[in-house]
Amino acid sequence: MATWHCPVCGLNFVFHSELDWHIREAHCMKRTAGLAGQLEREAVLSWSSLRQLQAVSVGPSVSLFLWTTPAAVMTAHDATNLHRLASQARERLAHELKGQALEHMETRLSETVRAAESGPTDHGLALFVSAAETAVVPLPFSPRERVAINPRFATRDLLESLEAFPPYRALVLRGPGFRLLEGRAQRLSEVRDWQVPNPSLWRARRDDSALYASCWTPRQRRLAAFESADRAIGERVAIVGRLPLVLLGRKGLMAKYRRRSPHTSSVIGQVPVWGAMLSRADVAEQAAPLVTAWRQAHTAQYLEALHEADRQGHVVWGLQPVWDAVRAGQVQWLWVERDYWEPGRLGDRGTRLLAAPDLEAPGVTEDIVDLVMERAALAGAHVEIVERLGHGRAGDRIAAQLGAPAGAGERPQPGEAVAGQPAAGSAAAA
Repeated sequence: MATWHCPVCGLNFVFHSELDWHIREAHCMKRTAGLAGQLEREAVLSWSSLRQLQAVSVGPSVSLFLWTTPAAVMTAHDATNLHRLASQARERLAHELKGQALEHMETRLSETVRAAESGPTDHGLALFVSAAETAVVPLPFSPRERVAINPRFATRDLLESLEAFPPYRALVLRGPGFRLLEGRAQRLSEVRDWQVPNPSLWRARRDDSALYASCWTPRQRRLAAFESADRAIGERVAIVGRLPLVLLGRKGLMAKYRRRSPHTSSVIGQVPVWGAMLSRADVAEQAAPLVTAWRQAHTAQYLEALHEADRQGHVVWGLQPVWDAVRAGQVQWLWVERDYWEPGRLGDRGTRLLAAPDLEAPGVTEDIVDLVMERAALAGAHVEIVERLGHGRAGDRIAAQLGAPAGAGERPQPGEAVAGQPAAGSAAAA
């Protein structure tokens, strides 16, 4: 029988329809059909897809952001809103492109809109269209609705989604069995559902049933479940890496598991429940507060690392000084307040960031802060979005720690650290 393979996490499926459902639910993925029916790159909410979109430099690049209602297929109201934003994008493209170049971009934009209409939605949606790339990415939060046409894609909302809603695992222990789930926010996918066989079912099937049944005491069945759960987690770690782990089940069962498991260091919290009848939505709802608290604790570590580096004189504050450091390749960590954005353009051959309140003027970028963040990330710096910096000079809402930037692929990405280890981007990880 044919086996269908998930290109993201490595899971195998018997039916193609199961793979499509898994890709949609587990990875918030939608593939868009490009010109001549060819498939564009898969739009996955992941650190690798963020880096790929940030690296696109063939402008103009269209970025659309809108609020949506979570649904299996986009609602009529959301589709109307999407068409309104797409019309604004076409009007602005007409000022920058002419002839075949304009027709080519309009065609790609229309195809991307059609793909978004037929796909699932979360609380928000981002569409990216350029001459070389298209992507449709559901977002787990409602972004600021807007149309951005810049030389590069506006990717701040993707970065915020990845940092605020990190991927995690949930292990549901239920006596002689377990369930393992993975995902982010409210989107969890079943990885493994396993139950230790009941010896009574073997008595009528095997001649040596008495000997076989005597080997399966309740304690042995529980230990077999623990060992199988550890193997399942180990297989997932080998494929996608270590993730925060939430335990759900009876208190005694979770305590016994934690005493034996080699994955205890990944556990960020546990929820006492009777796990036999929990749906994926129930598991996500129970795990969400623990994941949020874990993320907030690491954010506090990031801010403490910033303040310590500032006391040592290794931090520059303000948009222009940070840009100078980014251009010089000196930024190791970058901190930006969540609601800090400024329209502007590059001047003096890219050395100066100039304010430009008129968004319709040639060369104006809707969010010059997003440009700084992208350039820093592509150079290997860790970028962290926080609510408030709470330090530095009055009015400064962006800061950079100077040092040798790490390679983008040489360390765990932010938001994917595990309990018991320094978060990627923390002072200890430096």
